[in-house]
Amino acid sequence: MLTMLAAMALTPDAHAFCGTYVGEPGATITNNTSQLLIARQGTRTTLTMANDFAGDPSDFAMVIPVPQILSEDDVRTVIPDMIEEAERYSGPRLVEYTCEDFYYYAPRGGRGFGCTDYAMNDAAGWADTATMAEDDGSVEVEAEFEAGEYSIVILSAEESGDLLRWLDQNGYGVTTEAADLLQEYIDSGSYFLAAQVHYEMMPPDTSVLSPLQIGYDSPMFSLPIRLGTLNSPGAQELVVYVINDLEDGQAHIANYPEATLTDECMSEIADFPTYYAGRLDSALPTAPETEAHWLLEYSWSPYHCDPCPDDAALAEWVVEESGFEGTSQEATFTRLRMRYAPEQVTGDLLFNLSGIPDQVQQRYIQYNENMEDRFPICNEAANTAELLEGQVESCDDEFAEWDKENRRADRAENRECGSVEPRAPALAAALLWLLGMSLRRRRSR
Repeated sequence: MLTMLAAMALTPDAHAFCGTYVGEPGATITNNTSQLLIARQGTRTTLTMANDFAGDPSDFAMVIPVPQILSEDDVRTVIPDMIEEAERYSGPRLVEYTCEDFYYYAPRGGRGFGCTDYAMNDAAGWADTATMAEDDGSVEVEAEFEAGEYSIVILSAEESGDLLRWLDQNGYGVTTEAADLLQEYIDSGSYFLAAQVHYEMMPPDTSVLSPLQIGYDSPMFSLPIRLGTLNSPGAQELVVYVINDLEDGQAHIANYPEATLTDECMSEIADFPTYYAGRLDSALPTAPETEAHWLLEYSWSPYHCDPCPDDAALAEWVVEESGFEGTSQEATFTRLRMRYAPEQVTGDLLFNLSGIPDQVQQRYIQYNENMEDRFPICNEAANTAELLEGQVESCDDEFAEWDKENRRADRAENRECGSVEPRAPALAAALLWLLGMSLRRRRSR
């Protein structure tokens, strides 16, 4: 049967977010890979950000532009398994097919292709704002609250210099290189979510920070990535999982060109992670003179998949906890990947919901000579000559034998049933006839 040989995401175990890391002066904080889960319905965006921060939690802080003043109800922490489950479900996969995957005996509904699984899964050094400097210029603290181990403040400002000074005085240590970008966000009407870690509030027996989830209303479906390039050690990787209404179809990135990767062909693949990484390198160049591209890695209604990694679709509780209002059967799940150097980032990401319902996955097929009449061989023509000469066995040869066996079994079953079951109505008719004759005799007497 179909064997799942590998299902992986080629992103590190640690994760990141789309804002910029900031910390105490001298702290080395880099942002290599970001993974985000976004639920989008109408004008509501719910953004779940995991992070790959490594170091003393007292050094951790972040600043994210947001379109409105957020309240305590708009911000919370979620368990890391949420991002990990989205990654498991939608990752590129190496599969191997055998003839059994293509054989369906006609009385049971004809022949088909592949094995679709439907799975419904059950749910399974902090700055005290009381000591903030009094002279903050144009900066206003619009809201202040805690979410899990994070201390959150929502800020507004008129001048980036004032905002930088406030952040510096309160232990954020943002580089002055951010001044121009911060001013652009201020001029566009953005507020700023600033977060630090309250070490004592971290979950016991863990050094991993909880993913932070924020929700807000905005007619624009976008993601601020420009601030994140200030921490870039070079090329950055971004993986975005989007859950939206089923009828809205695939999520796309509107303001960067799309790369293509998928090909349904067979190949001898001994080391799938290395193989797939090489394909990503060719599809997503990061040379400063090239454009940054994005890649559609997966799109499906998340209550099923074909094939399913670990024989399971996306856990239903992930859809519920993502902020999506509805079930997995009412949703489209999209996985997008983008890789970029700082010089390639010409603007924040703008998304559009395309309405395209097509199912897409990065599926790679391990070579099996019996499948040559069903899949082309990567980088060469299918070996039809050998098939015609009978040198390579075709699945059709096995199907013919299986059909004969199934027909023999059906005939044997029908003969067995035919010797017993037809007697029931005949016996009933005989009993009725005898009963009728008995009644007549009584009448005649």
